[in-house]
Amino acid sequence: MTSPRRSGPARDAAIHILVTFAVGIVVLIAAMNTSGGLRDGLIIAGPVVVGIGAIAAMIRTALAWRANVGWQVWQGASWFLLALTVTWVFGAVPAVV
Repeated sequence: MTSPRRSGPARDAAIHILVTFAVGIVVLIAAMNTSGGLRDGLIIAGPVVVGIGAIAAMIRTALAWRANVGWQVWQGASWFLLALTVTWVFGAVPAVV
């Protein structure tokens, strides 16, 4: 009998993406509810958080590659978060300037 809560690289990568994106959105919501210099800092902090998540996914890719277990899933997560970071930066910078 298999457990419905099986853990694997795909599930772990999906949770990593969702948590990283959720933290970035929370920072963005906090930025919308503040004003002044703090607002500008939080607007920039959103893509920084997602960028750190992308770097963490890249590290997990390297570790999974060494262990030869599901590194392709983590590489996909890395690329997705990296693309999200670049897109978010291009949206955030004009809001600050």
